[in-house]
Amino acid sequence: MNKIENILLSYWNGKKKLWKAFWLMGFVFQILLFFFSIFIFYIGTLIGLTWSIQITIFLISIIYTVWIYVSIWNCAYNVKNVFWGHIARFYIIFNILLIILIYTGVIQIDYENVINR
Repeated sequence: MNKIENILLSYWNGKKKLWKAFWLMGFVFQILLFFFSIFIFYIGTLIGLTWSIQITIFLISIIYTVWIYVSIWNCAYNVKNVFWGHIARFYIIFNILLIILIYTGVIQIDYENVINR
């Protein structure tokens, strides 16, 4: 477990390259986490633990989101061209604002029409 902790902390503390934080941990790992969440939800549904599994998936998602946003923010300037660091930080700010606007109801998503299309 110590090796995994060191890897996670190195991203959190901004010691890794931005492309690794953004593309590997922020994109590829997020896709893997998504499929893992679907698998866990499916297993939970089969054994009747729907609400507890949903809460667990929600908590894991929140923890991952905070970790990856902080990691990308802290690794932003570990690049040759500072422009990419600015873009990465803009991306984080934009996503946080979007999350706030969606959860406060300022921006509403019509999920029924999205699913039915």
